[in-house]
Amino acid sequence: MNKQEHYRREYRKLRPDWEDSLTVYRKIIEANADTETKILDVGCGHGDFLRGVHDKTIHSYGIDPDKEAIDKNAFIKHKRVGTVEKLPFDNEFFDIVVSAWVLEHLQDPQKAFLEIFRVLKPGGKVIFLTPNAWNYNVWIIRLIPEIFHDFLTRKLYNRQEHDTYPKQYKINTVGRMAKTLETIGFKKSLLVLNGDPSYISFNKTLFKFACLLEKIMNWRPLQFTKVHIIGVYEK
Repeated sequence: MNKQEHYRREYRKLRPDWEDSLTVYRKIIEANADTETKILDVGCGHGDFLRGVHDKTIHSYGIDPDKEAIDKNAFIKHKRVGTVEKLPFDNEFFDIVVSAWVLEHLQDPQKAFLEIFRVLKPGGKVIFLTPNAWNYNVWIIRLIPEIFHDFLTRKLYNRQEHDTYPKQYKINTVGRMAKTLETIGFKKSLLVLNGDPSYISFNKTLFKFACLLEKIMNWRPLQFTKVHIIGVYEK
């Protein structure tokens, strides 16, 4: 178990009702998918955290610009190398489009969501998980030159080598998301702002400090600053 997961377990002891953002994201997708669901995982890479979803349906698709990463994905049945800004799929093809840790990298979010809107069936949903640009973790990340990000994420969070990509944060607030997606024609179905103290919990002292910050952000006027945004928008 890496240090981040250790402190997530410690936080669950303090808050038994808390779930990490990937768990929340996965449960939302599972609640919207069945054996016949056509699902597209945008920026899927080599990740296996949606394995249960992709195992459930024969219509699981994934797209990622990183061929080496997507080639390692053994769970998605139909894989494509490409970008969300130019999806190689027919109009109204998918029931669900999902995306984790991708929105923060988009150079042109409006173009990306126009493509997602195009390939979704009427009533289809886009479900995403992304960092919140109002959170202090993003401020810290922005202070660190991009050249050091790959090294630091491997050392601090036990990620694989070359598993980080340049970040833009062009759509990473609730307000920007609403403006972009609703202009295209999406309707908001669900929006969750979720906290997580583990990102700066490199020791017990920092963990206690991070937990204090989480308590402050639980105050209603500051809930918009929590570290992750999990959203569901419907076509």
